[in-house]
Amino acid sequence: MNGRDNFAMVRRQVAAQLCTGWRNNRGGQHPRDYDAAIEIYRESTVVRAWLLAALWFGWVVGGVAGYAQSAGAGAPLKKSCAVNTSAPNPAETALNKKDYKTAERLFREILAKNAGDEAAHEGLIRTLIREDKVDDAAKDAEAWIAATPASAMAMVALGEARLRGGNPREAFALFQKAVQADPCNALAHYGVARVDGLGGYFASSKREIEQAHRLHPTDDEISGYWTSTRPREQQLKSMADYAEHSDQITDDQRAKLKKRLEVESHIQASDCRMTAASARTATVPIVPVMYDPVRFLGFGLDVKLNGARWRLQLDTGASGILISRDVAKSLGIKTEEASGVGGIGDEGGEKSFIGHVASVRIGDLEFANCAVEVIDRKTVLGTYGLIGGDIFARSLLTLDFPKRELRVDPLPDRPGEKSGANGDEDEVAHDPYVAPEMAKWQWIYRDEHELLMPTGIVDTKRMKDESAWREKLFILDTGSDVNMISPEAARDVTKVQTDGSLHYTMEGLSGRVKEGYEAGKFTLSFGGQRLDAMSMTSIDTTSISDGSGVEVSGFLGAPALFQTVMHIDYRDNLVLFEYKPKK
Repeated sequence: MNGRDNFAMVRRQVAAQLCTGWRNNRGGQHPRDYDAAIEIYRESTVVRAWLLAALWFGWVVGGVAGYAQSAGAGAPLKKSCAVNTSAPNPAETALNKKDYKTAERLFREILAKNAGDEAAHEGLIRTLIREDKVDDAAKDAEAWIAATPASAMAMVALGEARLRGGNPREAFALFQKAVQADPCNALAHYGVARVDGLGGYFASSKREIEQAHRLHPTDDEISGYWTSTRPREQQLKSMADYAEHSDQITDDQRAKLKKRLEVESHIQASDCRMTAASARTATVPIVPVMYDPVRFLGFGLDVKLNGARWRLQLDTGASGILISRDVAKSLGIKTEEASGVGGIGDEGGEKSFIGHVASVRIGDLEFANCAVEVIDRKTVLGTYGLIGGDIFARSLLTLDFPKRELRVDPLPDRPGEKSGANGDEDEVAHDPYVAPEMAKWQWIYRDEHELLMPTGIVDTKRMKDESAWREKLFILDTGSDVNMISPEAARDVTKVQTDGSLHYTMEGLSGRVKEGYEAGKFTLSFGGQRLDAMSMTSIDTTSISDGSGVEVSGFLGAPALFQTVMHIDYRDNLVLFEYKPKK
């Protein structure tokens, strides 16, 4: 069976196995199909794209296979490559300074004089993407690669457009193909590194960005990503040097970067690890969070901050611990550095501060020396505060909403790893490890704390038509009281009503949503589960997508997630959903 046949087989299984209502999908019973595919094609970069395409359909089929690392990825260069140490030209400098209109004009002027300047053409497409002209960028790149199919730079440009457009799988295949066509192309290695990083392949990502940085150390984007893979102290030192001396940022950007570094230095002072006396395995009650005696906001945890108990909403769409100024005041927390926090909303981020608590207790779990963010409000969206799922990122986390339990267990030891060492090697990059007992878990993308779930959407009437399914990325967000989809994604499968406002006032950490719409009936499939949505709130997700560098098409919130048992392995980018209908 070749890669194309395997892809078709998976699609046929998908179409045959979908059924009415929520359920566990039986595709998870066939992981060997994927294992065999990986084994057969492990060394083959020719069919790599088809293998990735098949694996992508884990949002319906179930089971983890990951994506096989090709033989050439991260390997030493096999030919002599010239190192590019040239300073950025004016167009590139304008792009680095986020002066996109100027950058576009300058790149077009270069191309008007020399239509064959591939670096300028790729720079123009990257600029269009930054201007949120993603469709224009994709069309330009598609025409370019059609005209010059052997061009590695054209492949890189189309890969950039596909990645920002929400298709990391196709972007990865294009970046890999570009590396094969031209092993000296630094941007191709950089592209592979970015998708590897989203996929949790941190060791592979580090090898690729090292390669890219060796080839083009003066490229601002490559240098920035390379810096992010350094040990934390080196990161801060390099960023401080950049903020002080770089001519690739404006004075305003320089001031903001220096402020950010001050915040990061305070956050770095806390590692928020479990204490030696803390339980490693624990069960903690999940409790309702109420706005008032009758209005339910969500589920949360009773958390002791320096011995004082507060009920914080459990929010996988948030990071760390965020509390209101009143809570901080009652605890006597000294706010050490001004920061800012944002999220859904159109009114800009909220002012916040960084503080520290010596002890955080959650049931039998205890964490020491934790940074907390203090928002300059009396409440945090009607609550005392939020606690992100990533607090438990060094453990296996289970959110059993039907039983109202949060469970924490040790992560599985990697082969050859000292027992109990997992999660304590922050400075060592690893690729994902799928323990045998986790073979049916789903592979996801992750951007820091944000869990990006590969999700299939389709017009419900065309559910059995394999060509009608669309691949999207949704954030898993237990803090959202509704499921949401972007208008662009919704229009792929249903109608969007745009002649009115939301049925209720929607507010996030960035204030109220000014324009909200309603998407019509469609079907979603994720993590082996299926949801028939009679309608769904639709909001613009552009700012969130810009921050992630990949199209975020929506949020799977409380209505979807509170029906499931949700298992999360932040270390290895794995999740598992269990749904047991009530009898």
